[in-house]
Amino acid sequence: MRQKNPNPDSRRGQALVESALVLIVVITTIIAIMDFSQLLFTHQMLVERARMGLRWGMINKWDGTGDQIANLVIYGRTSGGTGPGVLGLTRANVRVVYTPGTVDNPNDARITVSIVDYDYRFFTPFIAGKFRNNFAVVESSPYIYLD
Repeated sequence: MRQKNPNPDSRRGQALVESALVLIVVITTIIAIMDFSQLLFTHQMLVERARMGLRWGMINKWDGTGDQIANLVIYGRTSGGTGPGVLGLTRANVRVVYTPGTVDNPNDARITVSIVDYDYRFFTPFIAGKFRNNFAVVESSPYIYLD
């Protein structure tokens, strides 16, 4: 025979503790999903910026420094701008390398656009702060500019 619980408030207290424990796990999971989503969005945006600069650099005359390509990646225009660009990018974060063709094959020239030393920022309290990615994005393509 089942005994009646002498204190009915103890069950409400148990439910409150269980709900608090489950709520901690749920909120932590939601914050982790938001953090991961932001990381993916940021990385995809950096990839698209590097590709945009590379596409422009492939078909336009090399300026000797790569500043026009870097400005396109950072500010969205070749003329440049002031201050940090999209997602906090600076000129120090964008590396543009032109590799001329060889004697045997002068048409083998390449342009490489890299986003380096980029600081990803996290929201999650456990890993709050930033993570530096030494080579966040590296894109390379043959240089096809024709005079």
